[in-house]
Amino acid sequence: MKLYYSPGACSLASHIALVESGQDFDAVKVDLSRHETETGEDFYGISKRGYVPVIETAEGVLTENPAVLAYLARHTDAAPEGRAWYKMLEWIGFVGSEIHGAYGPLFGGGSEAEQAAAKDKLAGKYRLAVDILDRDDWLVADRPTVADNYLFVTTLWARKMGIDTPDWIADFRDRNFTRDSVKRAMAAEGLG
Repeated sequence: MKLYYSPGACSLASHIALVESGQDFDAVKVDLSRHETETGEDFYGISKRGYVPVIETAEGVLTENPAVLAYLARHTDAAPEGRAWYKMLEWIGFVGSEIHGAYGPLFGGGSEAEQAAAKDKLAGKYRLAVDILDRDDWLVADRPTVADNYLFVTTLWARKMGIDTPDWIADFRDRNFTRDSVKRAMAAEGLG
């Protein structure tokens, strides 16, 4: 399996899952500003979408976080069972559409007013995430899943951009920092 990633991007969630699985995989860094891999390959030749994550598998190329994360959960034996599987998909959807999507003005150079509005909106989305939790430490199971990885990545962005988050979110981020797979994936991406 091959993962195409950009340091600190949402692809970090997939990187953590692959490290945690213990399976062999290749990780290829992508410069998203130039749409070029670290070996000089045109990234649009790999994925016409031009963004990460992208995984190459024996079955072909997969893109988009919901598909990539669900695939990794199933193919690394990290998928929760029963209702927890659907709750994991629910959280991936929530993080992708409600949280990740709300970062657009902050990543895309929005005006000062748009960025302030995005920060307020994101603070509200993180409060909502805590309000809809039905567990204590992790989102859907007694251990972290790929959904936890995805939410964790967004908490890194929140901290970097000064977004007000509830205590549970800060504690969740800190809990993730203690995971060996998180440390190893972040180190591989050159993140401190």
